[in-house]
Amino acid sequence: MGLKSLRLEKGWSQEQLATISGLSDRTIQRAERGETPSLETVRALAASFDLSSAQLRDLIETPEETADMAANDTTPIPTADATAPAAQPLITHEWKRVLLGAAVYVAVMTWLALMQTFAGWDPELLPFIALLGGGLIATLAFVALGGAEEKKAGSDTDGHDPTD
Repeated sequence: MGLKSLRLEKGWSQEQLATISGLSDRTIQRAERGETPSLETVRALAASFDLSSAQLRDLIETPEETADMAANDTTPIPTADATAPAAQPLITHEWKRVLLGAAVYVAVMTWLALMQTFAGWDPELLPFIALLGGGLIATLAFVALGGAEEKKAGSDTDGHDPTD
């Protein structure tokens, strides 16, 4: 028994299940089509059916419903193309460094400001650390933008590729 069968057994429409679970209609449709739902979606659906997440996941991943749904689905399922380039991550490793550096910078600056205010620390310390941290974050951003890359082989001295 799959998610669709379980829903129909309760006599619920997709809209009713979406309302009961607090999910969108589209999320219910995707889960019934066999797309792998997120952990939060599985938890919400499991609570709606008074099941554990593991029990619901077992029901969702039954091959019989997936095959049945694929036969009734008019939308073709996209396949992975071996010639297609790999998907790029939303945030690169370099930008993660910039964001982590900025978070640490904000935390340190907040701590220093609090220490200056409540513990009487030297007020000249804060601008010094602000400039130092700002310079570090600017350097990380410069590297993330590719400013420190070596010139590629085959390019001329002005940085333009001769094949353009």
